[in-house]
Amino acid sequence: MLIILGLLLLFLIVVIGGDRGVVSIISLCGNMLFLSLAIWLMAAGAPVLLVTVGAAVIISCITLFYQNGTNVKTKSAFIATLLTMTVLFVFIYIIVWSSETGGLNEIQAAEEDVLYYNMDLDINMRNVAIAVIILSTLGAVLDMALTVTTSVYEISIHKPDMSIVEIIESGIQIGREVIGTTVNTLLFAYLGESLLLFSYLKMRNYTLETLLNSKILFQNCVSMIFGAIACVIVMPMAALLIGKQSRKA
Repeated sequence: MLIILGLLLLFLIVVIGGDRGVVSIISLCGNMLFLSLAIWLMAAGAPVLLVTVGAAVIISCITLFYQNGTNVKTKSAFIATLLTMTVLFVFIYIIVWSSETGGLNEIQAAEEDVLYYNMDLDINMRNVAIAVIILSTLGAVLDMALTVTTSVYEISIHKPDMSIVEIIESGIQIGREVIGTTVNTLLFAYLGESLLLFSYLKMRNYTLETLLNSKILFQNCVSMIFGAIACVIVMPMAALLIGKQSRKA
């Protein structure tokens, strides 16, 4: 069934997307390849955070430059994404290490199947948790950055008499219009994925206090929250960078 659905997706992308759809498929395959390589390197004992940073940079380059070309829009989006993720990395690192939320959560640790596996992986689970958050956040940040830079660039082209301040303000306004749908997408993606989990917790009569202090809730919510924060941060950065670059061009 997964193969059928995958082939259907590829068919629709090629038919509807045309040449750009084919490029999108190649970009997706490239991202999956490097992500698989990153997982293999982590399992082989390579530094998790270093591998994560390298994978994030390569995935960003493939998504922006290969899929959308090398131009002022993608360059500004890449720099804005790089700056945002660098700032966010510090806060993710501090929060994950101080909260000690790496590894298995309460429900995963209670499953019978866990008893049959060797959990001595010789990998720092907190660093793995950081890697998961960074890579989960990256997609939303790239999307927001490219949306802002593309829109602002088109505005600057069609209205060359606008000042750089007006261009940047236009970019921020565009980001404000998009941020609501982006946050909703992140929220409902989490809720849809965790619907069965919430039903299980309800059937087990867990109290609200227990749920709010659980590792599983933190693990499920932190990527969504950091994704929303990153999208808000990258919005003015992307607008500022493309505003300056468009005027230079």
